[in-house]
Amino acid sequence: MKVSELIEALSKLDPELHVFRPGYEGGFADVTISKPQSFCLDVHAEWYYGPHETSSYLDEEARQSYKQVTGIIL
Repeated sequence: MKVSELIEALSKLDPELHVFRPGYEGGFADVTISKPQSFCLDVHAEWYYGPHETSSYLDEEARQSYKQVTGIIL
């Protein structure tokens, strides 16, 4: 999802709604926004990992195997 798509989706909601994300082992936490950073797409195939990874997680040689994009974490 790109920022423009997120803005479009959020613009359809009541602006007074709270925004939460799942907690680590249960419950819910407030959403925060990270600084933009580099990500490699489609790194993980295992179902229990998210498919993407921060570029800093991989060494320089491994990064070249994946499409890299800039993004944020909510």
